[in-house]
Amino acid sequence: MAGILEEVSALPEEEPLFQSSGVAFEIKSEDGHPLLKAIGVFVVVICCLGFANGLDFVNPESGIVRPHEWINGMAKTAPAESSEFSGTVLSDGKPVFGALVTIKSQNADGLAIMINNETDENGKFVISNATPGLTTVAIQRFNDNGKNDEVTHRIILSPPIYFEEIGYTTINFDMPVTEEFDELDCSGNYANGSCMRKIDYSSEEMEFPLIDESAAGMYVMVGWAMIGLSTIACGFAILGIRKGSRGLIQTSCVLVFFTAGHYYSACIFGLVAFALTFTVPRKSIILDA
Repeated sequence: MAGILEEVSALPEEEPLFQSSGVAFEIKSEDGHPLLKAIGVFVVVICCLGFANGLDFVNPESGIVRPHEWINGMAKTAPAESSEFSGTVLSDGKPVFGALVTIKSQNADGLAIMINNETDENGKFVISNATPGLTTVAIQRFNDNGKNDEVTHRIILSPPIYFEEIGYTTINFDMPVTEEFDELDCSGNYANGSCMRKIDYSSEEMEFPLIDESAAGMYVMVGWAMIGLSTIACGFAILGIRKGSRGLIQTSCVLVFFTAGHYYSACIFGLVAFALTFTVPRKSIILDA
């Protein structure tokens, strides 16, 4: 048997050959299309607009959009008689008792009315059912000698926010001491022989009317939130550009939408960029069989 096997020739030592069938498989991928990177660059520019808007908000006295305009703009759409105005009247650090605080307002029928209240022993006052928005306040102090004092300010009453029915505005006033009124003419002689000496600050407050400090603080907080969102959105956009990821760029579009931008530019452009991501065709990947 061994001799028979020795006479059989061995198999040739050749590498096996495989031939392609010529069939190709096409796979569609959501990511990797060059147009997605172009949209990502556009989103980065939008993030810069949102970041600039946040910086504008955190500098309320020098920005393009100011908290006064922001609050007054929201007040225009607020219901009538939906604001409560309170505060304290001090003079030389001491509360002014019995001062008459009067504001101009509008009732539910749109008629101009005057609403007032007197300060208590702590100089505090509360005026309810006022209409939010820009108005004036007059504070009258009545002196024993009949020469009474009055100061006038421009103020903005805050509208209700979120689910509140009432908008609360608190402003504290520092009324000049009586001696500062002595050089002024005492006009409007009344039946009881009294008159009123007036100081009007409203002309000085044309650009920056007095507003609630907490509302101004909220405005600054919104600015920091916009800066944070735009930074995070920019990070998603850059990562989406590097990976050519549709999902990352879309996430960036959603985040940058809430940074508003000047004149809502970031909102509008963010929506445009988000819509453009759906128009980009899926990238084809060819696999040979």
